[in-house]
Amino acid sequence: MLELFPAGHQNQSLRNLATSLTSRFERSGECEDLEEAISLHQDALDLPAGHANRSRSLNNFAHSLKKRFEQSGECEDLDEAISLLQDALALFPAGHPNRSRPLNNLAWLLTVRFEQSGECKDLDEAISLLRDALEQCPACYPIRSASLNTLAELLRRRFEQSGERKDLDEAISLH
Repeated sequence: MLELFPAGHQNQSLRNLATSLTSRFERSGECEDLEEAISLHQDALDLPAGHANRSRSLNNFAHSLKKRFEQSGECEDLDEAISLLQDALALFPAGHPNRSRPLNNLAWLLTVRFEQSGECKDLDEAISLLRDALEQCPACYPIRSASLNTLAELLRRRFEQSGERKDLDEAISLH
């Protein structure tokens, strides 16, 4: 069926099909849907590096890999999802209006990896990314309050790790 699409539109169709399969997996738990979605996301990444939809493709692929990580616990999936989100983030210069979402998504996955490995550098990077995201998003942005809450929680966790009172004080000030 994809051969019916003109050149340049096949990637969008692959991405949409992969996203639909991931959604079906989330509702049914059918692992075959998730595996096919991941394969299709990989195929859809044939977009050139500067293509307008590349960031969306990278984000969607990372989301599917995160879902597989949640199912299997394979750290390679989490690491690859983080790498994909880093690539997506690199497509947006500082101050770009679309930069906030990949910042939040990457911070979330680094938090998950911190919970798995205990690597403080992942926690530090997640905190830094959330601060950047909050600087760039307006007060009315729908996920701003969730980002503030997450940042406060991560600062509290870092306080528990390091004993640095300034982290706890900042966490309290964010509430």
